[in-house]
Amino acid sequence: MRTKYIHQKDAFWVHPEQVEHVPVFQKMIHSLMKHGKKQKAFTLLLHAVQVSQQKLHTQSGGSSTVEADSRALHDFQFLAQAVENVRPSVEVRSKKIAGISREIPCLVPAGRGQGLAIRWIIDAARARKKTGNRGFAENLAEELVDAYMQRGLPRQKRDALHKTAATNRAYLRYRWW
Repeated sequence: MRTKYIHQKDAFWVHPEQVEHVPVFQKMIHSLMKHGKKQKAFTLLLHAVQVSQQKLHTQSGGSSTVEADSRALHDFQFLAQAVENVRPSVEVRSKKIAGISREIPCLVPAGRGQGLAIRWIIDAARARKKTGNRGFAENLAEELVDAYMQRGLPRQKRDALHKTAATNRAYLRYRWW
């Protein structure tokens, strides 16, 4: 007989209906989820958000401007800002023209760019987990703070993609879609 899963309500507990209106939060939960374990992904992300808020608060020294920021941070707005700082605006696509494959720069739609940014942040956190001794939630919190501060591996990946698109801008005339 199957027993019901009873979730331990920790200090960082937020009811899922309170964050339904934050699409970045929901998209990140779906990207984190493995084998249909949505509650586990929700708990991991919520814990990472709480830890990253504490890190941002301690890094800024607790000044009066931080009090206003902490209210915005509580509403998960910093999560949207972290993803926005990593989101690419252009990418390159391979197109075979006259027998030669060329890298053609093109604009990235907002939804795809947001998905790429979320995937890069999660992949960087998983890579950090392999090298460190901390849990995944702490590594994800570190990556979120780095993304918010416009540094880290996902930001470097974004900048490299933009640089590649800039170097191939001569082939922009081949873009017809």
